Amino acid sequence: MKERLLYVGSYAAKDEEGITGYRFQYDEGKLEKRFGMAGIANPSFLTLNSDRTRLYAVSEASDGDGIVASFAIHESSGELILLNKRTTYGSAPCHVMLDGEEEFLVVTNYLGGNVVLYRVEKDGSIGPIADNVAHEGHGPRSDRQEKAHPHSSIMDPSNRYVIVADLGIDKLVHYRLDREAGKLILHRETVTASGAGPRHLAFHSGGRLLYVLNELDCTVAVYSFRAEDSELVRIQIISALPESFDGENTSADIHVTGCGRYLYASNRGHDSIVVYRIDDEGLLALVEHVPSGGRIPRNFALAPDDQFLLAANQDTHEVVVFRIDPETGRLLETSHIINGAAPVCIQFV
Repeated sequence: MKERLLYVGSYAAKDEEGITGYRFQYDEGKLEKRFGMAGIANPSFLTLNSDRTRLYAVSEASDGDGIVASFAIHESSGELILLNKRTTYGSAPCHVMLDGEEEFLVVTNYLGGNVVLYRVEKDGSIGPIADNVAHEGHGPRSDRQEKAHPHSSIMDPSNRYVIVADLGIDKLVHYRLDREAGKLILHRETVTASGAGPRHLAFHSGGRLLYVLNELDCTVAVYSFRAEDSELVRIQIISALPESFDGENTSADIHVTGCGRYLYASNRGHDSIVVYRIDDEGLLALVEHVPSGGRIPRNFALAPDDQFLLAANQDTHEVVVFRIDPETGRLLETSHIINGAAPVCIQFV
């Protein structure tokens, strides 16, 4: 593999280039811009189908309902061709996910407090709304948990359950996906630590462990996962910050390497990537904290072969490339940086 296409989503106005395509060169870890696409405001989260022919993006509007859009990917150039758009029936959609069979699309509306389900048409376009479920409640923090704030969702390895991380109510809400009816059926709720603010989720490659990044108390929680009934049991919680840090921080993103040996998470405020080693039981041990190379690393991505980590620093408008040491998981600077307006999501094709 010599190069790979990737897309970067951003906070950009509708008439600005909100989604940018880059070629990533594996020999050096260098990024080269290929194209930019305007027409969708604040495409803050992107996801791809499994054969990398379709891309889905949320348009994160906080003043009214948001939008979710589908695009075909041009086979040779990688440029995006709009298929269609749908309203998200809630404000500030911040995450979009395909189920494992790519029959349904799940969107979480952060300010709207609701989760929306759509069927996916055969050409990859988004069908009419299939279900819309609202979360209720609040957490102990009046500044961030005054109401429900679903932040992301993940499909379990069996492809039967959708698990939604709700930052506002300190819960992981489990839904059974009723494929025939096209409905999200409430199955159970896992209560997190009070004031934790669960944000993003990552399954271990083996599927028996779920890692939860908590935005507000800046921790990573490790849960054992029982696929039969989507039961989670917490077995570890570990800080995402150094003990010596006493400033303001919110944790943002989390990813596990394909080999299952390392886990990474990002911190905004401390502006770092934290590196953990995963042992044979799935428990985490701190390896290091590495400056993200800019301010507010809202999102980052691991290259498909685990050789590189790319950090999207929102406030300094740059994507910074790190090489991953395969023996230790440590991050090594490469000096490769590309500039772009408020990058907030990276997806490799």
